[in-house]
Amino acid sequence: MWLRRVSVWSFLVLAIGSAIALIKPNSPFPESALQNLGAQKDGGQREFRLMEQLNLNPDQKQKLTTIYSQYKDRIVQHKYAVRQATKELRELMVSNASADEVRAKYQQVAVMRQQLEATSFESMLAMRDVLTPNQRSQFAQLMEQQGKKFDNQMVHQQRY
Repeated sequence: MWLRRVSVWSFLVLAIGSAIALIKPNSPFPESALQNLGAQKDGGQREFRLMEQLNLNPDQKQKLTTIYSQYKDRIVQHKYAVRQATKELRELMVSNASADEVRAKYQQVAVMRQQLEATSFESMLAMRDVLTPNQRSQFAQLMEQQGKKFDNQMVHQQRY
């Protein structure tokens, strides 16, 4: 459940950031940067369509671009650190490391995940302030629909 919340928040941050980058083609966020964040071209288009449905005004687009640029590097760094520490934890699990060493690494991973979640949450709070109450509600509905589609895809993949 906790990991799903982190994933949803990360997706939201990427969705808004990707949409902003696609809205402003000459923005400082080239396509390669989006790929480094894990956004695929078709995924970016889907996210763009979600943001298009919110009818953002130019001021909102600019504010979201600014927020995205403020948090992007920190989120990417946290994700990389979590991924690296998780890899180290897996390696410790199969090694002859003591249980205390494995526990310590597990605690480190847990703290790093919490830092990632907190940073993602803070960026979402900042972005939330830019959206009108109606846009927030509409975005939440769109994200719920996307989440259901994702869940259905995961179930389908697990069957086959």
